[in-house]
Amino acid sequence: MVGTAGTGAGAEGAGAPSEPDGPTYSELTIFDLAPEEDSGSDTLGRYRYQAEVAARDCLAMLTQDAIDSVVCEWHEDFVVTWTDGSVELVSVKHREGTQGPWTLAELCKSGGLTHLFDRWCACECAANVRLRLATNAALKPGKGNAGVLARMCGPEPEVTAGLTVMAEDIARQMLKVRWKQPYPNVPDTPVCKVADIQIPDGFVDKVVRFLAVLEISCKQPHRENITDVNIQRLLVPAVEQLKLAHVDLESTYRAIVDRIERANRDESDRGQLAVYIADPSRVRHSTQMQQRIGQRRITRDIIRREIVFTSVPLPTFPRGQAPVVAPGGAKLRRKMRRGRVPSDEAAFAERLRSAWYTTWSERRSGLAGDETDLLNLSTDVLEMAFDCRRHARAQVADGSEFGIKMNDLLAERLKVDALPSPPPFQLNHLHLRGLAYQLCDECHFFFSEPFDADEEAS
Repeated sequence: MVGTAGTGAGAEGAGAPSEPDGPTYSELTIFDLAPEEDSGSDTLGRYRYQAEVAARDCLAMLTQDAIDSVVCEWHEDFVVTWTDGSVELVSVKHREGTQGPWTLAELCKSGGLTHLFDRWCACECAANVRLRLATNAALKPGKGNAGVLARMCGPEPEVTAGLTVMAEDIARQMLKVRWKQPYPNVPDTPVCKVADIQIPDGFVDKVVRFLAVLEISCKQPHRENITDVNIQRLLVPAVEQLKLAHVDLESTYRAIVDRIERANRDESDRGQLAVYIADPSRVRHSTQMQQRIGQRRITRDIIRREIVFTSVPLPTFPRGQAPVVAPGGAKLRRKMRRGRVPSDEAAFAERLRSAWYTTWSERRSGLAGDETDLLNLSTDVLEMAFDCRRHARAQVADGSEFGIKMNDLLAERLKVDALPSPPPFQLNHLHLRGLAYQLCDECHFFFSEPFDADEEAS
């Protein structure tokens, strides 16, 4: 994580000098280094595993409004941003079964604990920042070891006895790691036996605060089965809750993970960005930094766009259910009559409006994002309806009614694949026309010159 002003100064670190807008990337030499495991298929497997762990949070976005986005970072980490303004820095560590459980020393050295501490310090230990170390491996039990450490973490720890002693042990292990790895926010102390390390003043207290915002999760699936677990436990329930039909689960999951990998391994920007994400004021006036973060940000809409549907035709009305008649419709009938649309086509418009009403009632997720999804889709449909009206007016004689031609153009042009952006769930062309007729009933457009549809007798 980027070392920020003030976090590495004095006895607790060796960071860059303070600057008003944070340090420049040229000062942060650690983030120019290649990952430790930077070779061969094993590295690719680790990258894939990291992306699949990030996919767990991305899939949760489909059904949880609390998660705003996931931002992929360089090397091994990602950041979960929450709608309440908090952020969670996540470090992913896969461990082969032959290596055994994590010990406390290994967790600090190669298990990501020191790295997370440095990232937290880079974010100035801000109150809106919490941390997660996600691993598939077990934690070694026993007094003073990794298993007990996990129970001491978080704002409401299960174990509090011996916290200071544990923090001192972690502090010494981090100081040892610092001898070979130049973390800017970990003090640089003389090399000696671990037991003889002189801990700088205030460093243990800082470690205690670090543990209070840390979660160590050792329940991640192993690399060989994380794909199946994620599909069955996360993607399938999300598809069911969103009431999506004919979803190709494997292709959808593969597309989501590929999208995460593209964001995570974009070598055009290797800077780590959580310090800026944690404090939005840092990027408020920096278009370049906003663009960098945006290129690595995975949102709910991006995940939805990766959903792959099979080629099975979607029925206009759900099978196995009694047809539902949409409420309203009087204004649509008046407008179509004023536009001289034939009565049989007007009756068909009513049927399509009911098809849209049923589909929207069935497919909406119940989350706050539904209204935004409907607004975006309605805006696209309205734009196409107005375009059809302009062309209809241009094709009839001056003063002639254009409603018939406009309705013909709606049937011809209002297609799912013609939308400027994909719909939030699977629809067919008739559903889109049904939405258009619903918008007409709500007086968003007319099939003639505008008139007062409320006052005209039916």
